Amino acid sequence: MFFVRKHFCLQLRVTPFYLTRKALVFEEYGNRDRSYSTEDALEKLNILAKRYPPQSKVVEVSSSIIGRVLAEDVEAIEDIPAFRKSLVDGFAIIYNQSGTKRKIVGESTAEKPYDAKLQPGECVRITNGGVVPDGADTVVPFENVALNDEEKCIQINVKHSRGEYIRERGSEAKEGQVLIKDGSKLGSLEVNLLCALGISQVEVYKNPRVCIVSTQNATNQKRNHEDSNRSRLLRLFQIQGFKSIDAGESSMKPKKMEKNLKISADFACVIVIIGDVHKIQKFIQKMNLKIYIDGIVPDNFVFGHGSIDRKPVFLCVLPQNSTSALVGANVFISPFMRALGGQGFGSNYQLEGNLTTTVVESSQELEFYSIRTELSNGVFKQESKTNQRAKSLLKTSENTSYSSGDTVDIVPTDFP
Repeated sequence: MFFVRKHFCLQLRVTPFYLTRKALVFEEYGNRDRSYSTEDALEKLNILAKRYPPQSKVVEVSSSIIGRVLAEDVEAIEDIPAFRKSLVDGFAIIYNQSGTKRKIVGESTAEKPYDAKLQPGECVRITNGGVVPDGADTVVPFENVALNDEEKCIQINVKHSRGEYIRERGSEAKEGQVLIKDGSKLGSLEVNLLCALGISQVEVYKNPRVCIVSTQNATNQKRNHEDSNRSRLLRLFQIQGFKSIDAGESSMKPKKMEKNLKISADFACVIVIIGDVHKIQKFIQKMNLKIYIDGIVPDNFVFGHGSIDRKPVFLCVLPQNSTSALVGANVFISPFMRALGGQGFGSNYQLEGNLTTTVVESSQELEFYSIRTELSNGVFKQESKTNQRAKSLLKTSENTSYSSGDTVDIVPTDFP
């Protein structure tokens, strides 16, 4: 598992939500109970993700593809640079020669190189980026020479070393060398490189889609809470670069929920349901859907795979608690979505910061602590201990405690 690490000035305070290191996973087929760690559950999801290979398409190279994931290796079609080039405006000379005076015999640019071999006692006026002529082995900047004899000769005033101010052919990349790897996320530097290489089209992975459904409850308070969870998850997946689709609210009746899931399967192969995990799980088992259910308890995460109307589907049920839902989304669903998007199952986004409170060693085997962060005057800091407002996760080692001021790695589950 690898992380994209960024360092910011972060102040973090621990909140009292935990994801236990051990989780019980049960399988519907065979009616067997098995005990899994969270890492084992992630490994199970990693294997499952391979049933949903990422899809790709060809797009035009422009600023609009920034943030997309490359679906092919981009190789150098020739040495970069393709010729020896000058790094400054000046004069190309032969270094190992007595005397400091040289006769100007021509000019060399990138568009119109000097086409003869440089001889002893000669020099060629050259532009920044210009082709260094055969025979020359050093470039002297303009400011280090004096022009003599009506600008027909130069006098070198500063001592130089052989090879100065020359970029050798292939010094940046050799022909056939991979410049951007399959699975790389394209930023402005990568797009500029593609343009510089003259590449007008590239193959990128399609952005994975996820439909998010909340369920109706008996009270308006719970419904508003689940609607808020749905909005936060939609934003989370959107920030992570996925296409998140609001599938609205579903009735807690098997036939109506089945209809809603069938509609969702027309738009995305990943479906997330927010609600009472145990009720939804029972409903799914009663539906006329070919869904293989895996459940993760006691933290109330349920995921399954199968098909709806012959469409492959990955289904995840998240609990009503907002922090638990964000934990489940970030720990289990996001890696799965990244795999669908060609980035690999284990990739993640990680920040580094300092704790403002102590994390004591617990008798339980804890893996993730919920962290509350707020942005104030450009600094992330703690403003609330309410666990439902946590925005990050702290991943710990077993039987480990942290002190205030310790530098830790966190994974954002939401963004201020």
